[in-house]
Amino acid sequence: MIYSNFSYLSSGQRKTLRKKVFKLLESYGVKLDLHPQMFKYLQKANLQVDEANGIICFPSPILEKLIEKAPKSFVLGSQHQDKSLPLPRPDGTFYARTATGAHGYIDPETGNYRKVTLKDLAQWANFVNQLDEISFLPYLFASDAPAKTVDVHALATLLKSTPKHIWVQPYSRESVKHLIGLGTAAAGGRQELAGNPVISMIACSLTPRSFKKIDIEIILEAARAGIPIHACSLPGAGGTAPATIPGTVLLAVTEILAMTAMAQVVNPGAPVVACPIIFSTDMRTGCSLQSSVEAIRGASMAVQFIKKEFGLPTHCYGSGTDSPTMDEQSFSERSMLTTWMAACGLDIFGGVGQLEVATAVSPLQLIIDNEILAMARRLIEPFQLDDDQLAWEALKTVSPGQDFLTIDHTLMHCRDGFSPFNFIRSARDDWEGSGAKSLLDRVKDDYVMMKNPENRYAAQEELVKELDNLVNAADRAIN
Repeated sequence: MIYSNFSYLSSGQRKTLRKKVFKLLESYGVKLDLHPQMFKYLQKANLQVDEANGIICFPSPILEKLIEKAPKSFVLGSQHQDKSLPLPRPDGTFYARTATGAHGYIDPETGNYRKVTLKDLAQWANFVNQLDEISFLPYLFASDAPAKTVDVHALATLLKSTPKHIWVQPYSRESVKHLIGLGTAAAGGRQELAGNPVISMIACSLTPRSFKKIDIEIILEAARAGIPIHACSLPGAGGTAPATIPGTVLLAVTEILAMTAMAQVVNPGAPVVACPIIFSTDMRTGCSLQSSVEAIRGASMAVQFIKKEFGLPTHCYGSGTDSPTMDEQSFSERSMLTTWMAACGLDIFGGVGQLEVATAVSPLQLIIDNEILAMARRLIEPFQLDDDQLAWEALKTVSPGQDFLTIDHTLMHCRDGFSPFNFIRSARDDWEGSGAKSLLDRVKDDYVMMKNPENRYAAQEELVKELDNLVNAADRAIN
């Protein structure tokens, strides 16, 4: 088997970076908003807790042991067992998920930009159900849901619409338990949720090196429930992080390990996915960029370092663009990003279908990305060097100057090549004869076919009623 990831860092450089990460956490620590329950757990683990200032320092020997407690493999569950996702992926490649929190929607039929609705979200889920390369999804920001419980309404909509795993981003501290309650209902009970986590949750740092009460609450409650935690650091190089890429990576890894340690003091063995979602800052405009060369370099370097040094599953952008529309820039950036992150060994590719630095989505882009992901997966597929793959008998049999077209070995393998659906390989005459359609024209035809079928994965009526009751309870409690 031949398979090798590109690597930015030598073993000596990884050792240097690791020492700096541990030094930063041991000597300078991180700052937490006041959270008595978490402080109690941290003190019990013999970490250095300055309650008055909220500063937590992590002595290196204790930190090492806490990181070791985090499992290196686990499963992202689902309502249908065949949709569950073992991490890392058994074939050594990757999973992919759609955009989280985007509020803009590019209508495929008009091309107009508008705000996302709950109806859009349900249809978005049905598109994802039909796209095999997209393994799970978070919710978009629905403009027509109650402002204080948007996340609760959105999660309920997805649980009714897809059997695939759902990545949950709470929008308030108050909603965390309600979101876990929805996941519990879908899994069939609290114990069942821990054994089959149909949802996972995102917790974020407030870069640099600080944590809001909401994210501390997410870590606490998700760890208690046995729900996988995506520990996200979102530094902006030159803004909320150093202008240098290695400095930004150092900061991101520091924040991720702090969250990993917090999860382990609450529940040793709590599953954590490391998410170095690194941005760069355009110094001319102040805009954050997700698909600049600098952002891609930072994210891939962080992914490689975390996987090699700590063995945690990794998750960051593997698709997406800084462009607000589906133009040549979008296709160039997302293709480069997907290919590069595949070569670097990323476990979960985020950002499928997203535009404008994750603030807008397009169903057409979603369909195209599905094919790009399939090609990237095939690109990094390992080779087997057995006699069949080396075509040893064929090479011995075919005489010099002859061809291989009609031999049995070619017949056996003639369908091995990747066959795209919307990417064409026809001659000009055939292309013109079929209407001279562009890629977007063909994808629009595909969209029309995908839009109309009834959702065969719609939830059973009993679960729908239970979810609706839980949403109503959240509305009363929070609104």
